[in-house]
Amino acid sequence: MEFRQNICEDFAVIFDNADEGNERAIASESFSEKWSWFGVMYRLTNADISKLKTITELNLLEALTWLTYETDLQSQNSVKYGNNK
Repeated sequence: MEFRQNICEDFAVIFDNADEGNERAIASESFSEKWSWFGVMYRLTNADISKLKTITELNLLEALTWLTYETDLQSQNSVKYGNNK
């Protein structure tokens, strides 16, 4: 249980656990309750189901770090260039 809590805190930008109102998070609370880890897998596959097997073989912390970086980079670019992606 402590491992799960640490993951949710460390990667809050992905799970929208601590960053309330974060429109760049993968899912809002109610959406993530319904779909759980599927949102993470969907994002890692870039919406390509044929990549599902490949991403499920990734190391969890590497995958979550990748998504956190990607989310922060998108936020940075939105601020810098005024994009609302």
